[in-house]
Amino acid sequence: MTTTIKMEDILARKERHSVLYISYDNEAFMNTGIQESGTTPFGASTTTGPGGEKVKGKIGIKEDFIPGFSMLGHKSAYFATANIAYPMDLMGKVMDAMKTEGGAFIQIYAPCPRGWRHAGKDTLKVAKLATESGYWPLITMKVKDGTPTYYYNKAPGMAKGDEANGEYIATDEDKVLDLIKSQGKFRHLLKPEFLEKNIDEIMTQVKARNTNLNKLLQAFGGDDKVLRYAVQMVKVKDQHHINPGHGLCPGCGAGMVINQVGSAADMVAGKDILYFNNTCCLEVATSKDDVSSWQASWMHQLFESGATCADAASTAYRIMKNKGIKQTVPYIIHFGGDGSTVNIGHQFLKSAIVRSSGYQIMNSDLSPY
Repeated sequence: MTTTIKMEDILARKERHSVLYISYDNEAFMNTGIQESGTTPFGASTTTGPGGEKVKGKIGIKEDFIPGFSMLGHKSAYFATANIAYPMDLMGKVMDAMKTEGGAFIQIYAPCPRGWRHAGKDTLKVAKLATESGYWPLITMKVKDGTPTYYYNKAPGMAKGDEANGEYIATDEDKVLDLIKSQGKFRHLLKPEFLEKNIDEIMTQVKARNTNLNKLLQAFGGDDKVLRYAVQMVKVKDQHHINPGHGLCPGCGAGMVINQVGSAADMVAGKDILYFNNTCCLEVATSKDDVSSWQASWMHQLFESGATCADAASTAYRIMKNKGIKQTVPYIIHFGGDGSTVNIGHQFLKSAIVRSSGYQIMNSDLSPY
């Protein structure tokens, strides 16, 4: 069975988030030179782990950390994966997250033509293939009183799973191989010889992750395990949070992220919003030469401190409203890349999400209403 949530119903809700934390996943430290990170997949070539003669790219796993976030005992929280190739799903999740009490985190698949070594015009093709193959499944996790409920959105073209056995997310090995072939960072696995063992390891890791997610869907899924968002693009107004001009590369997935997130956030918050941005490609490219691409209020923080500052701003505005200093509490969105999400700032991010999803809800002096 499928649950469909309409954009109009989301916007009509009174509830609101504390902070929405967003990571655009481009699978490396791109802004400082394409260095290997926790989200870099096995076998991928980076400047710190190149596909050389002896070592064929990254040795290790692509970290899967969102399921762990959902098990931290939140009073209310929202977690999801999204993909720029599925804008209605992405924007629906942003709106739903902003209209859910507590903290929220969305990890968005965002190809980097420069680091992944594919043509800029192929960004959406690569992104769509990632979800259709099962490499990047679209998952939603809603937490209430410490208990998560898991959902997934089966993308068009994805192989149908055997739902009777709980296999909700399928892995299409042929399409995973096509995804590998589409990116130059895996070229050393294909030429001058086809390294079957290495490619099998990528498949094994994708299958293991999907097996784990399917078990979580089986254990923590509701009666309706498929969740879809009905967002009519003609009803989404032009966003006014970021200008069209920025210094991101042609075909950059992060550029598509900020436009889709901005459109969804504008529908919820209008001008009543603050953006926080850790050091990353997005920060560098939208704040060049003392000229900001942002029309909304925007603040840059370092790798480790952005989530903490976003949480602190949310807390401060709530206190000021309850003391009569401010009339309203703004919506707050925090953007980060690999450094602030799974590496340098991971502990700060986790702690900020926990505070946003517990302390701010349970403290009567911090009511936003």
